[in-house]
Amino acid sequence: MIKKTIIVAVLVCVCVTTVNALESVTFRGKSTNESGAPLTLTGLLTKPQGDGPFPAVVLLHACAGLYSEWSKKHCARWAERFAQWGYITLLVDSHGPRGESNICDSPLSIAPYTRAQDAHDAKSYLAGLSFVDPNRIAVMGWATGGTTALFSISERTPIQERGDPFRAAVTLYPWCNIMLDDLDAPLLILIGEKDDWCLPVLCSELLPEGKTAQEIIFKVYPGVHHCFDIEGMDQTFSDHRMLYHPEATADAHDRIRDFLAKHMK
Repeated sequence: MIKKTIIVAVLVCVCVTTVNALESVTFRGKSTNESGAPLTLTGLLTKPQGDGPFPAVVLLHACAGLYSEWSKKHCARWAERFAQWGYITLLVDSHGPRGESNICDSPLSIAPYTRAQDAHDAKSYLAGLSFVDPNRIAVMGWATGGTTALFSISERTPIQERGDPFRAAVTLYPWCNIMLDDLDAPLLILIGEKDDWCLPVLCSELLPEGKTAQEIIFKVYPGVHHCFDIEGMDQTFSDHRMLYHPEATADAHDRIRDFLAKHMK
């Protein structure tokens, strides 16, 4: 059953543990470069201390890319948080291997279905690591990365080697532009009511009515803007307001933790 709510709960999560540092990795993708050769993808891997096997989450950056002024720091914070929760994470750089960096002026220059292939390639790479549980891999993305996560769990998306579906998908302020009635994994969408870049109404219009094969939770935070979970964010880009909201962020942390715990058993 689809759950639609706009109630903000103020929650605090404090986690203290030791995790391993970000590790640069490379892996073969199914997409090709301009010469037609298989694309070599890159990413940053984080794991909890211990031998595992651990569940894992593929993380997908927004249009600013992985190495913008604030993006890597923001993604690294999430990676550390996931490690504290007991998850491996793989931050996938979909821009650098294609000779791109920031594509916010033309966010569709790398198509969501192309990046969805990257997400599945990352899942395949993770599944081959001895310390990863191959049956418990989720995907999560922000903005255009959130859009990519939607495409990654849609059966409409042409994926060359899909393999087993992701166990769950989490999207923060995605640009919803694909029907959500054929998903092969549970979905959590978190977005701000005042997001004027990735409009929440677009997501609500694409949600199926009634019961669904996969759980879909759609959460709209009242009075909250784009990029609400990026600590210190307070700027405008192309007339789009981006503003950190600590209460919504705290709530998002708990919702994501609980959602994954439910579906990654």
